[in-house]
Amino acid sequence: MSRPDLRTPSAAQDLAEFQEAEFQEAEFRELVRAAGTRSVDGAERWVLDRHVPASAIVELADAGLFRRRWDGGATGGLAHLIVLSQELFRCDSGLALAAMAHSEAFIGALHRHARTDEQRSLLEAAFDGRAIGCFAATEAHGGSSLSDRLTVASRLPDGWRLTGTKRYVSNVGSASHAIVTARASDSADADDLSLFVLPLDLPGVSVDGFFDTAGVQACDVGQISFNVELPPSALLGSPGMGLLYASHVLQFERLAICAQLHSAAETALNLASAYARRRKLGGVRMMDKQVIRHRLAHGRAELWNLQSRLAALVEIAVTQGRMPGHEIAALKLTSGKAVSEIVDMCMQVFGARGNTSAYPLEKLLRDTRIARIGGGTDEVLADAVAGVLDRPDPDAESALDRAASADLPNLDRR
Repeated sequence: MSRPDLRTPSAAQDLAEFQEAEFQEAEFRELVRAAGTRSVDGAERWVLDRHVPASAIVELADAGLFRRRWDGGATGGLAHLIVLSQELFRCDSGLALAAMAHSEAFIGALHRHARTDEQRSLLEAAFDGRAIGCFAATEAHGGSSLSDRLTVASRLPDGWRLTGTKRYVSNVGSASHAIVTARASDSADADDLSLFVLPLDLPGVSVDGFFDTAGVQACDVGQISFNVELPPSALLGSPGMGLLYASHVLQFERLAICAQLHSAAETALNLASAYARRRKLGGVRMMDKQVIRHRLAHGRAELWNLQSRLAALVEIAVTQGRMPGHEIAALKLTSGKAVSEIVDMCMQVFGARGNTSAYPLEKLLRDTRIARIGGGTDEVLADAVAGVLDRPDPDAESALDRAASADLPNLDRR
């Protein structure tokens, strides 16, 4: 929420609302920090095990974090989503990813599309941590494209048969349920997807194994295979609308990723700045060397711009009740590359120390790299933004026509 204009007639009311929003955000931030600190007790084993335990998500749920995030609705609760993403990333990147998968993908899809009593009960269980969810969309052949899925949902007289394999599923090792994208067997359109709620403890469902990843190693990434019969209530929302539903869920995931990235850059810059103030070369502080201070200054300026843009997009979503999809894609595109460069620059400031596990820079470098793949690759995001550029623009066309008409030699200067 932006600071109100105190010159308006409603200035007092606007200021009161602004102050109340700031208080609620600060109170929620402290709540997240406390719950996050409790959750990561013993987290040094998470990376070794390549697994965030379900108890960590339950701890967050017990603190009411997921319910608080969604109390204001999908867009109304975005300020809480940003705080949740920032603070959990500072606790542990794997916890932040697992919580995002549960909150924004699983709860988000149920919150928007739950229609049956079973689905509403599952949503309540997800709020409370009695059910933990993940989102299964990627397949071995399909890459980043949500369409052209091979997973098939066949209609049965009393439900569905769901058959397929999904890979690179985040937090599947702790999840009790997955939301799966699938194509109806009687559909000729590759984009005709639907969403299904899949309990992972059903006979016929197998967690085949896990992938060793470069970054965010505490959160497991696995493959699941399934050939199961599901009741009619397993279908989430309307049939054939899964691609649209999944694209909507992605907007929230992308904002969460941006907030996590910005936290990583903030941590890296703070550490590098502190080191540059302390470290001396030839009796002179590194911070007093222009090349170092300017590199850090450019990194800080870049981060401030990214953080301001994130705040602006959240305000658009909250005040207008819509997700500015192209602008969100653009922010994730620029944040991914910029934060990678900021962390890399900060690692350079540390020299050889930055490459050791005693300092968090090398981990931040690995953890932030995946953001340019997950939630939409740089290439997918760039193409989404480029689509805006290919729209007709009468004003620009007229300006080009005027410029072309005036683009003649000055005959008086022969």
